Amino acid sequence: MAAAIIRRLAAEGAAQHAHRGEATLLDHLIGTYEIMRRWHQPEPLQHAALLHSVYGTDVYRPRLLPPGRRGELRAIAGADAERLAYLFSVTPRGPLLAGTHRWAHDLPRRDHRDDLAGEDRPAEDPPAEDRPAEDRPAEDPPAEGAEVDALVLLHMANLAEQGRAPDGSPARWLVRLRDLAEPLIRNDAVNLPAFIAGLAAVGEADEALAIDAYRQAVAEPDAAARADRLALAAAACPVVAEPCLWLAHLALVRGDVATARDWARQGQRRLLVLGTAWDKRLTFDEWLALAQRLANPDDGALVAGGRASERVRTAPGPSAGRQRFHRYVEAVATAGGLLGVYPELESRPWLDPSGFPLVSYLESHAEVIREEITALEPRFQRESERIRRAGDWDVVFLYERGRRHDDVCDACPVTTRGIESHATMRTASGLIYASRMRAGTHIHPHRGPTNLRVRCHLGLTVPDGDCAIRVGDETRRWTAGKCLVFDDFFEHEAWNHTDADRIVLIVDLWHPGLSDEEVRLLEGLHGYTLRYARQLHRYWSANARAAAQPPARDD
Repeated sequence: MAAAIIRRLAAEGAAQHAHRGEATLLDHLIGTYEIMRRWHQPEPLQHAALLHSVYGTDVYRPRLLPPGRRGELRAIAGADAERLAYLFSVTPRGPLLAGTHRWAHDLPRRDHRDDLAGEDRPAEDPPAEDRPAEDRPAEDPPAEGAEVDALVLLHMANLAEQGRAPDGSPARWLVRLRDLAEPLIRNDAVNLPAFIAGLAAVGEADEALAIDAYRQAVAEPDAAARADRLALAAAACPVVAEPCLWLAHLALVRGDVATARDWARQGQRRLLVLGTAWDKRLTFDEWLALAQRLANPDDGALVAGGRASERVRTAPGPSAGRQRFHRYVEAVATAGGLLGVYPELESRPWLDPSGFPLVSYLESHAEVIREEITALEPRFQRESERIRRAGDWDVVFLYERGRRHDDVCDACPVTTRGIESHATMRTASGLIYASRMRAGTHIHPHRGPTNLRVRCHLGLTVPDGDCAIRVGDETRRWTAGKCLVFDDFFEHEAWNHTDADRIVLIVDLWHPGLSDEEVRLLEGLHGYTLRYARQLHRYWSANARAAAQPPARDD
């Protein structure tokens, strides 16, 4: 159901409505929904979070939909979710959040005519019966009882999603949430988020101290002083994860793996309970992937410049990376092709999915992604690559060798949001698509064209039985909702010897051994090549059309 709601929001233009900074209304609605889901709220309340600002509020004036179209959303989201979203739009924040709602039965309601502010508002509003039906407020009884408490939870998630300083760093909002939650503590009708208990002894001064100590720590060059400030931040506000993860990184750098693992696991627990990032310069999924890597530091983990590394292991520094890129360009000039072997990339057939932040996003949104991809049924086409096969193999592209398929991406907003907010390969060397292997199909052994990339498969529909993929000498099965990551430059084959279809989402990622500098240079090289090829195509096409025209005669 969530996927259908998100598709409808995208179709109504939610991705074009500005919300805060560079974020869109769709970003905010999905983010609030994700927090509600991580807080383990009932499904109608999760879906209400997806709709909570679509009719506007007394704080956010723009409306995605007028209240006269409530029936359309009710049909998609259900009556309970839509009513909560509508009540959220018409219930003023002041009385709702003042703590008096425990005994208030008839809260005042906002008139939607107030949305027509400034130059868009008529000099004199006509009475409700004379206004167009779609602009008339719907007649619903006011919120009371458990509904009012649900509205408070909605507002808490709304605040948690937006809680950040202008640069994305931590801001003061946690104690505010604790205070809002206090009247709900003895109410069994709502699921109070678990982190609220951890804030019982935290005051505004403690929260401010945690923020200041954390900001100073991130900017502190001395490792010992940095560790002291991070420990202070972690103690002053015992629900935030990021200081713990920085402390895990510092422990790992000095070779203390046991301490690194303890801090990482503490950070992971805090992150999962809070349900959102505190330092929003990274997403929740990026922090979670980093926590998992730090807790299992088999290849090491990096935090550089306040940003989590996308790599599984340490990549070369800028100077070494540039030298390696130059050797690749020389090889390209000799071989006459952009792909092929990139020098000195350590390769292995299978990679640990937990080292890639995108994996956390895909797996946590797998149900919605499956709904989005399944709805693409009419768009699937036969896979055209010259790979030997027995049976039927169909695909639908989101990104195809540098080309974005806008219609497919627009139909899959949650899938696209993850792809476009992580370090996926969207250049001429990469593919991002849904792959459907029909029952009884076998894709014969083959190899990818380059070692520049690794390939991620998210299982969406996986039948029981003999349905698997071999990479190198090892065979693995897909699991619905889980990712496999492998290097497709190794020989691989896949089969579905069952009587049902197998569907996976395939996303190409830059090889984890490449540095940020190398990725930037490669993206520039691929982008230039693609643009030049398009210019040549237009030039040759124009010349061909001119040659087909008879020469002009001089009279």
